[in-house]
Amino acid sequence: MEHQQEYQQIPSVPRIPLSEQVYKILMESIVNGTLEPGTELREQHVAKQMGVSATPVREAFKRLSSAGLIEIIPYRGAVVKTLDQEEIKEAYACREALEHLVVKEALERMTQADVQALYQRVEAVRQARGVEDISTASQAFDEYLYQLTGNRTLCNLLAMLKGVIGRDRKYSAGSPERQKAIYREHRAIVEALERRDLEGARRAVSQHIHNGQKYIEEKR
Repeated sequence: MEHQQEYQQIPSVPRIPLSEQVYKILMESIVNGTLEPGTELREQHVAKQMGVSATPVREAFKRLSSAGLIEIIPYRGAVVKTLDQEEIKEAYACREALEHLVVKEALERMTQADVQALYQRVEAVRQARGVEDISTASQAFDEYLYQLTGNRTLCNLLAMLKGVIGRDRKYSAGSPERQKAIYREHRAIVEALERRDLEGARRAVSQHIHNGQKYIEEKR
């Protein structure tokens, strides 16, 4: 019986869906530059090269499009998106204005428990390993902060920018230096919120967004 209990304690091997595996491979290939901007991705060709059916590739394409990494063109396939400087500038200007409102409204509602929850998400960014885990941890911080506002319209407006924001997260997650900077920038935002310092929180948000914009523009 004792041996059986020890055997049951052995963790199972996680079964990762095929579409998730395809998505991660394609996403990391785009982020690290193996698939350059402008590269055409045809569903059937990608499926054949990866040794899978077209279905997981199609699902992966949808996720990559939502993250702003590719553009799906009807009757043609998909193309790795070129980073358009004007689009980046416009999107980041909108994001900065909206996130200034986020910290204002979050500050009016947040509790000390929320502050600690934000610190935990900041720490998760520092400890994350791999592009997808770092990106997910960064997104979790943003989403928790957005939800603290209780403002659904504000959250929806930020969701409209998810293509550029998601692309920022993916590219930034591929850089160890940028990961460390994101950790410091997120922490500065939370520290200002904990002090109930609205102007300090706004400055920290602006610094974070400007640094992210500069980094993604340099990837062009």
